[in-house]
Amino acid sequence: MRVHSKSQQGFPAVGNEDNPVFNAIFNSLDVGILLADSKGFFLDMNDSFCRMTGYERRELLGQYFLTVVPEIQRDFTNYTFNSVMSSPVPRQTVIEFPIQRKDGHIFRVNCKLSVLTEPDGTRYMMVSITDITETNNYKQLLEETELATGIGGWQLDVQTNRLSCTEGMYKLLDTPRYNTMCWEDILSFVGNDAYLQFKQAVHLAVDKGIPFNIELDCSKCPSGKWIRAIGRPKQIFNRTIQLFGTFQDITQDKLVEQMLQLGQSKYRAIANSSLYAFILGKPDGTILETNIKARELFGYSEEEFRKLGRQGLVVHTPEIYQMLEERLSKGFVQGELIGIKKNGEQIPCEFSSVYFRDINGEDRMSTVLRDISAKKKTEEELKKLSGIARETLSPIIICDVNSRIQWINAAFTRVTEYTLKEAVGRRPEDFLYGEETDRQSIVDLIENKKAGRTFDTDILIYTKSGRKVWVTIQAQPQLDKDGKVSGYFAIGIDSTQRRISEEQILYHQKLLQQAESIAGLGSWETNLKTGVSIWSNEMYSIFGWDTENVVPTIGPQLSVIHDDDMEYVLNSIKDTIEGKGDFDIEHRIIRPDGNTRIIHSQGQLIKNNLGEPEKLIGVVHDVTSVKQAEEQLRNHEAALAEERVEHQRQIARATINTQEKERSDIGKELHDNVNQILASAKLFLSSPFLEGDEREKFTLKAAEHIHLAIEEIRKLSKSLVSPSAADLGIIETINDMIADIRWAQKIEINFNYAGIDEASLDYGLKLTIYRIVQEQMNNILKHAGASLINITLKEHGKKLILTLFDNGKGFDPQIRRRGIGFNNIINRADVFNGKVDIQSAPGQGCMVRVVFDM
Repeated sequence: MRVHSKSQQGFPAVGNEDNPVFNAIFNSLDVGILLADSKGFFLDMNDSFCRMTGYERRELLGQYFLTVVPEIQRDFTNYTFNSVMSSPVPRQTVIEFPIQRKDGHIFRVNCKLSVLTEPDGTRYMMVSITDITETNNYKQLLEETELATGIGGWQLDVQTNRLSCTEGMYKLLDTPRYNTMCWEDILSFVGNDAYLQFKQAVHLAVDKGIPFNIELDCSKCPSGKWIRAIGRPKQIFNRTIQLFGTFQDITQDKLVEQMLQLGQSKYRAIANSSLYAFILGKPDGTILETNIKARELFGYSEEEFRKLGRQGLVVHTPEIYQMLEERLSKGFVQGELIGIKKNGEQIPCEFSSVYFRDINGEDRMSTVLRDISAKKKTEEELKKLSGIARETLSPIIICDVNSRIQWINAAFTRVTEYTLKEAVGRRPEDFLYGEETDRQSIVDLIENKKAGRTFDTDILIYTKSGRKVWVTIQAQPQLDKDGKVSGYFAIGIDSTQRRISEEQILYHQKLLQQAESIAGLGSWETNLKTGVSIWSNEMYSIFGWDTENVVPTIGPQLSVIHDDDMEYVLNSIKDTIEGKGDFDIEHRIIRPDGNTRIIHSQGQLIKNNLGEPEKLIGVVHDVTSVKQAEEQLRNHEAALAEERVEHQRQIARATINTQEKERSDIGKELHDNVNQILASAKLFLSSPFLEGDEREKFTLKAAEHIHLAIEEIRKLSKSLVSPSAADLGIIETINDMIADIRWAQKIEINFNYAGIDEASLDYGLKLTIYRIVQEQMNNILKHAGASLINITLKEHGKKLILTLFDNGKGFDPQIRRRGIGFNNIINRADVFNGKVDIQSAPGQGCMVRVVFDM
């Protein structure tokens, strides 16, 4: 122990035997007082200081002042002592400080340091200490209560305009505790608009004594919170002298409320895409809303539903009335009923109906129906999200080291239904937990208590009547003067409604995700104030993003838009934000892998309670495959059109080639045959040496040649000129052609045409058949060397089939490609959508089969 040598030389002390009255007063003070020299060595102290530190006075005299300071605090304490003692101007310093007793126990005191200076300049340090352990315990309990409930307290002295705040207020406003809270701190936290609203309420409370309970929207500020501000004036002679109030963080309640509103919007969208009929109405039977399936099922329009009401939709039986009463008493009913369509048809329906109150407190009935004459199962009805309480008092419980309850507040009784008398002395696990309480949660809670940890947890408890309640618990150990756990106090928040709401929201989110996955749709929403976005899993898939590396913001969503489409997309979004209507656009994106996709994007604006733009929500559908299919279809149609044009060109070329061939054949026929016949006739007629019988003989010979030439010209004309529409009989014409061939050549020709109704055949089709037969007969006579030809013309169903067969020498279709003759046949048949099939082989003749649609 460090001892100052001068302390043994009678250094002056505060107490003095010559002044017993002063000594009695000095030692009777509750405040501990000590005197130290400029070096920090104890000169004197009173009895209260010795009692607080556990030392005898003789043990402390001459000791260094750090003797009663915890080791971890000694550097700072030494610095503080030297700073105060060396200050040019002696000053008084007040500080909260830890003191270590002789037995090692550490407690906190409020220290007042005063520097005393003698005429010779010698300085002494006078220290007075007050034990603030009990005060700190109460203060800590208040602070923990405020922190657990998100509440901060404040007090305004109207006369001095001095603002005092609790620890919870500093924590809520995120302001350093060593700063003095002022109006500017509140302004910077809540923002200008909310601050003006708060100041107006404060002025009314001060001027007119009106208490207030208002909600402040600070979501536009960096804090991003919602605050409930409560103020109560204290008046004397109708004049406000003080104003007491609290700030409470109600951000979670507001977020839940906004999620409820968004959930209702999505709920209606899901309802309209549902496979089942949905009707929203009032208990009296008034119909407010129906979905598309309901209108399809009953055949009524939305307006007709509202006019009709429930009375005209169902057959009212005693069972129906009973189920309606059950719905009102239980809030839910399901069963079967007989529906009545607009056309009077009655259909059996299975239904489920829910009674609830909407966010405006109006009674509503939500009913889902399906036609069970064609379907087997019922889809579970959709439920409206219920409201969550905005303000609740938190139950508090204090237990000893053995977990036995010592004290509960009124909120605990309200939540659990157990009174203070019923709860004291019992452990929570003995009566608050039940079958559905998670066993592992109970084990963890008990272990945390035994280990002296601060912890929080959610746990299911059972009330006295057996009602199940979810409670969020925050527990803090209580320590005795030796730092050992002497008990626990816990603050609970009734989180039953929040748990139910979360489960419902997760359920509806799961349904929405399943619907998006099935439909290939990605959904998104963007907060216009913060720029933060929420994307569904399908959104990541469509845009080719990694869910682990891409943060949902508007940036990535815009960065992948094709440069040529960027202005169009931005203008569409801008128009929607400016209130010009929803956008419904198609544009291109370039995914991270370089793949270009085409998406169909739809979006709409969500406004807040003040009518200001707050969010954009929308869906995205990848339509690349659809667009590619459309492009392929267009290309295919263009190719077909080009093919038809090419067919027309081929027909035109074949026609020209045929005409040229016919001209050549006519020229050859006239030159080689008719010309020779006429030349012979001229020779017979022009001989100068013929007379008498010889001349007559030669004249007759010339006449025969001339008659032969006329007959040849007639045949040639007949083969070239098409029979007139009035004269053409396809059967008769083909028979005439066959007769001419039989007269000129020795060949067997059979023509089978049984069952043909010529009157039902188009003139152009009959002419085409005639030309095809004529063309193939010419091919056979010129090239085949056949002795037999079979021609068949028959109707089969809605088909007209022409077949020409010969037993000639045939040919290999793979070697001998289609010549002009076959091309003529194919092109003529194509004009009437006819299909030509040519079968042949060397030595096996040839068969030409043409099929026309009738």
